[in-house]
Amino acid sequence: MSIQTNFPAIKPTLLLDFANTKQLDSRITFTRASTATYYGTQTAKAEENLLVQSQDFTTTWTTTSLNATITANTTAAPDGTTTADTLTDDATNGIHRVSQTVTTSNTLQMVYSVFAKYSTMQWISISAATGTGTWAGAKFDVQNGVLGSTSQQGTGFTANSSSITSVGNGWYRCVLIYTAGASGSTSMLVSGATDGTTFTTSQRGSEVYIGSGSAVFLWGAQLEQRSAVTAYTPTTTQAITNYVPQLLTTASGVARFDHNPTTFDSLGLLIEESRTNLVTYSSEFDNAAWTKTNATITANTIVAPDGTVNADSISETTATGNHRARTASISVSASTSYTCTVFAKLGFGSVRYLGIGLSSTTDITTGSRRSYVFDLSNGTATTTGGATWTAVSGSATAVGNGWYRCQMTVTTDAAASTMFVSIGLSDTFSAATFSSGYTGDGYSGIYIWGAQLETGAFATSYIPTVASQVTRAADVASMTGTNFSSWYNQAEGSFYASVVLSQTPTQLNSQIIFVASDNTTSNRVIVSLGSGSSGNINALVTTSGVTQAQTTNGSLSTAGAYQYANAYKVNDFASVANGGVAATDTSGTIPVVDRLYLGVNSSGTTTSLTATIRKIAYYPLRVTDAQLQGLTS
Repeated sequence: MSIQTNFPAIKPTLLLDFANTKQLDSRITFTRASTATYYGTQTAKAEENLLVQSQDFTTTWTTTSLNATITANTTAAPDGTTTADTLTDDATNGIHRVSQTVTTSNTLQMVYSVFAKYSTMQWISISAATGTGTWAGAKFDVQNGVLGSTSQQGTGFTANSSSITSVGNGWYRCVLIYTAGASGSTSMLVSGATDGTTFTTSQRGSEVYIGSGSAVFLWGAQLEQRSAVTAYTPTTTQAITNYVPQLLTTASGVARFDHNPTTFDSLGLLIEESRTNLVTYSSEFDNAAWTKTNATITANTIVAPDGTVNADSISETTATGNHRARTASISVSASTSYTCTVFAKLGFGSVRYLGIGLSSTTDITTGSRRSYVFDLSNGTATTTGGATWTAVSGSATAVGNGWYRCQMTVTTDAAASTMFVSIGLSDTFSAATFSSGYTGDGYSGIYIWGAQLETGAFATSYIPTVASQVTRAADVASMTGTNFSSWYNQAEGSFYASVVLSQTPTQLNSQIIFVASDNTTSNRVIVSLGSGSSGNINALVTTSGVTQAQTTNGSLSTAGAYQYANAYKVNDFASVANGGVAATDTSGTIPVVDRLYLGVNSSGTTTSLTATIRKIAYYPLRVTDAQLQGLTS
């Protein structure tokens, strides 16, 4: 079949190709009275470790002629595995160290960190050096968790700061932040020491002393090019630098052109209804607004989906019970759907399951409730029985670099008035185990960020909050006046629309893709998703308040991309979805209209679409049914 047969012979008088142009046509008026989030094509550096064999100091690390020995796998590491090594000094009067050489650039700020635990050696130093007299270093008391002196020597080398932090079971993370003084080979050293102040300037900062067989446990060395330490990322034979698709925030009144965060495919113009995030301190789980039960929150440990180091870790204690953080009471309505989401990533230790619980009481084993558990290794979700509230759906969407946005929807019962959101851990792929609890190991955990609870049967884009609930305003796009009349034919015409639905169409329930109207419901040409909860695509033509034609094209059962075209002329109406059979109507008149709304109702007052519009096109004639099929195939 020829192109002429399948497609209209004339060009469209209106072509809004949002997915390709990633900009608004100048004739469109767009408003949104708040900031809003979306995905572009930008990435941010996430996990990085420029050292290899980061927890095996017997391999790439050098102890030869450095007056120390390394014994592998001698004690339990911070992650519970027996992978920590022992450094033991000998009786030589000299330096006692282990080192690895890497290549770095000057003027860059670097973060060097090592986990250390006291055995019989109280003090250690860690340092970075490009020569015997060009270095930056810091000292640490690993018996008492006390920071010693920080020092540097040589042109351009600066020891910016250092810190020592307890990570449990006698382990400390020792951190040196420095600026390199020169490009090229840099020695990263861990050395024995006898006090917190002595640096030997001609020995890369390592202290010279007579050893006595003192020992210290070492594990998890990491080197990053950034301004603050992040969660430890283990390496073997290759250094690691990962990148995360960056969730962006746009200003009030600026349209969003969204992208798939894992493929970076352009999805088009994002149109969303107004929603409110009912959870406060949505990314600050260490805040007192979140009550912790048998769980430890460590703030700002890893790069979050927005590219900042503000994602937290949640780890289990050794207690028996559920291991979670929960909100205070949130006011909700009876017999209403609510959707809760949180970004989560596989963490450390043996736990790989995230639990989300919504309940009417602080105890997620009593009262009205529902829970979902998500496997962060593959993005699957499961639920189990609960009381009174209906579990509508649960799913996990990959958003890049191991992060999932985990989502659950429930419908409250007729007595509901309050809700508590619980986010925590499960040791099995079972919502029942998440609720009833288990005995923790004291260290295993995952990473979490960006919690949201919103009224509705599906999730919308993330709305950050701090001390109060935050509302994202609706997106409103319209064309009026000559911006509309210059391309629209009142007597006959055909529309084409390509949209991407992020939710199952049956969840969306009567959402308008576009409508040409006179700013009332009396005169309009409208294309919408669903009638009730059917998930159908419908084209409706109304003149003087009377329905002239209504065509319906199948039931849409999955999220994803859809193409739709409809045509109108007196006594001649048709519509096609995804190249299917045309639905027709042979009786009706055509209304006089003067404006176009995208995703907004006929009077421009309510946004009723949550999707991305890839393309809208308009032909000023009633194209054939075959051409409608060709346009949407």
